[in-house]
Amino acid sequence: MRFAEVAVDAPTGSGRTFSYAVPDGMDARPGHLVQAPFGARMLQGIVFTLADAPQVDETKDIAAILFEDTLLDDTRLRLAEWISEYYMCSLFDAAAPMLPPGGRVRPKTSLALVNADTDTDTLTPLQKRVVEYIGKRDAAGQVAAQERLVKALGDSAAASVASLVGKGIVRRDYVLSDPSVDYKRREIVSLNADKAAEIDDWLNAKQRAQKQRGLLERLLLECGGIDAAAARKEYGASAVKALLNKGWLATQTATVDRDPLDGRVFERAEALRLTDRQAAIAADIRAAIADGSDGRKSFVIQGITGSGKTEVYLDAVAECLRMGRRAIALVPEIALTYQTIERFAARFAGRIAVLHSGLTDGERFDQWWKIRRGEYDIVIGSRSAVMAPVPKLGLIVIDEEHEWTYKQHDAMPRYHARDVALRLSELTGAVVVMGSASPDVATYFGGLRRRHSLHLLTERFADSGGANAKRAALPSVSVVDMRRELREGNSDMFSRALSSALDECLASGSQAMLFLNRRGTAAFYQCYSCGYSLKCRRCDVSVTYHAKIKRFICHYCGNGRKPPDMCPQCLNYRMRYYGIGTEAVADEVARRYPNTGVLRWDRDVAASPKAHEDLLRRFRSGEARVLVGTQMIAKGLHFPEVTLVGVVSADIGLSIPDYRAGERAFQLLYQVAGRAGRGKREGRVIIQTFQPDNYAIQAAAAQDYQAFYTREMAYRREQANPPYSRLIRLLYAHTNQARCEGEALRLAGLLREQQLAWGYSDVEVLGPTPAYPMRLRGRYRWHIVLRGAEPRALLDKVDAPRDWSVDVDPVALT
Repeated sequence: MRFAEVAVDAPTGSGRTFSYAVPDGMDARPGHLVQAPFGARMLQGIVFTLADAPQVDETKDIAAILFEDTLLDDTRLRLAEWISEYYMCSLFDAAAPMLPPGGRVRPKTSLALVNADTDTDTLTPLQKRVVEYIGKRDAAGQVAAQERLVKALGDSAAASVASLVGKGIVRRDYVLSDPSVDYKRREIVSLNADKAAEIDDWLNAKQRAQKQRGLLERLLLECGGIDAAAARKEYGASAVKALLNKGWLATQTATVDRDPLDGRVFERAEALRLTDRQAAIAADIRAAIADGSDGRKSFVIQGITGSGKTEVYLDAVAECLRMGRRAIALVPEIALTYQTIERFAARFAGRIAVLHSGLTDGERFDQWWKIRRGEYDIVIGSRSAVMAPVPKLGLIVIDEEHEWTYKQHDAMPRYHARDVALRLSELTGAVVVMGSASPDVATYFGGLRRRHSLHLLTERFADSGGANAKRAALPSVSVVDMRRELREGNSDMFSRALSSALDECLASGSQAMLFLNRRGTAAFYQCYSCGYSLKCRRCDVSVTYHAKIKRFICHYCGNGRKPPDMCPQCLNYRMRYYGIGTEAVADEVARRYPNTGVLRWDRDVAASPKAHEDLLRRFRSGEARVLVGTQMIAKGLHFPEVTLVGVVSADIGLSIPDYRAGERAFQLLYQVAGRAGRGKREGRVIIQTFQPDNYAIQAAAAQDYQAFYTREMAYRREQANPPYSRLIRLLYAHTNQARCEGEALRLAGLLREQQLAWGYSDVEVLGPTPAYPMRLRGRYRWHIVLRGAEPRALLDKVDAPRDWSVDVDPVALT
């Protein structure tokens, strides 16, 4: 008898599998997605290994294999084991992002009364309501789902259900739901060749059934048949049914490919001749790809904005494909996907797949399976694309590698795409190329320590950066002290320098970009008398006013409310709006320059890939002369006609309680400054700030990454922050503030006890402290941070409750 080690979809701890017997006749193999009993429930599981003997004396049988093919190959199974161990999550959670879209389904819990005539006299009022709820659905032949019951009767109903199950009054059943997405199929109708003579005779007899005649004549021209639904719509359902009854039509089912690039035409381009420096870097990467041996092979390209990093990427991809291998190209934002696809499709038309969260489930499903079958050579997408089932992987490109969006921070597994890519490199021998004008300081540190091969690109070009390209200078940058502007009587959102620069830019026929990393019209609403500030009812943050919809919106939970006429605290009518957002900036530009097109690019107006693509097209075409946006416009976009970039406020984010705040500010400012002067005209950047002496702002204004790196690393060394240490963040959230704080104090005390008991002097227990913001979506949040060379060693000594979230190597402490 054979046995399988299965990772089940349950919170079982990192790296754990369970032994199941493989029934006779079942061909279960590693990588299969299976259905298996787990306690009273039936859960999904993934087979990791087969064995001749189980880990335990008694085993249950695997119930079924859910997909005929194995979904994970040996490389992905090993990758899932590493993710589970490193990021401290279950094996199934680690492997789930590698499954096809819709493949992971949760068990549904249904409830039924054991006896319809249950005596409810001894039950509590809530238990009676539960019994009544279930009874009504039993009588109507409907399923009483526990999730819906709890939603209808409140969270306390879950405890009542458990009590009723224990008393034998209610029966709880578990069933796996069907996959949420599958192949899209359509019915095709065509002429039945065996009835050709009858059809000809009927047509020649000039029968009066015009709809039937029209359909038959159409099908004579359409060799492959036509869509049955379209035929019924155009010719009538009765006509189609009549012809089917006569046997003159044949039907078949065809699979519809939901290709996100279907119908797109991309302009072809030949490879540019690289500059000497680009060619030297490309040669090193090509040699690493040709090497073909296993083990990590990673490159860091620190290239100033406009230095032609993408041309090096394209050369590496071409070499990878020439060697018969495949590539993944990662971008940090959906907003960058279309531009990247354009550049890659110009060289590798018809060979590109797309994977990101902005696609429909059906599009992602079809793309996943075509990638797995080897129908595409290149996968372009956001962080989840690193999990794509690419066979014969030879190259992973990570553009703008410094971006925090490469980290999954709100669900398990809390992985970083860059670290997963490096682990894939070790498992497959694939080459990892990480590029950025402002690399993550830890990545750059690794390059200096020879963990990665570090290369610099220091020349800027007016186009793509080939050997024949015209050299271009970095834009000139001015820092405006907004404190002086206020002292001299200018309380406008634009300094005098920025206003003058906008006038000159628009008069010359160029384009401008205005950057402000805050959406909306006003940042907060405050009482002029008592100082009360309007906050979200569910989150401990100020709400943002959006004038277009005349509502305050919480940018954390999305909750909205109308502006109150009076102060809720002192009942005074002296409420005022303070601060600005992109909506206010765009409105002000439109007011000042009424004949100039203005576009706004933030999450409020660009919620889908199509919206991003449309904004990109409109601004690139010159339909608008000014683009106002948040951090979306700071990352890698190429607009040759932009000569002016204005940073309306460089201070947003600098005061957040996070050791990376300075690095984030520098990277945003350095990147957004790089959008100016990428064409034939020189660029100009104006940075407005109330903190002109801040080291991050000064380094960004000087466009000096080395100066910033030196200063930042001195702070990191002094404070023992990464890369001089490692962090693990423990976060607890609860609706009751006192319980949340008490649980945080309890776990922190336990960690310190174990720290003393085991003598872990090189690990610090920081906190507990309230997280920022303290309340989010109605739940209070406290966190503990472990800092040291190996904080995991201390955490392993404590059995942390499962309702704590664990974030290894967090990119933010807010």
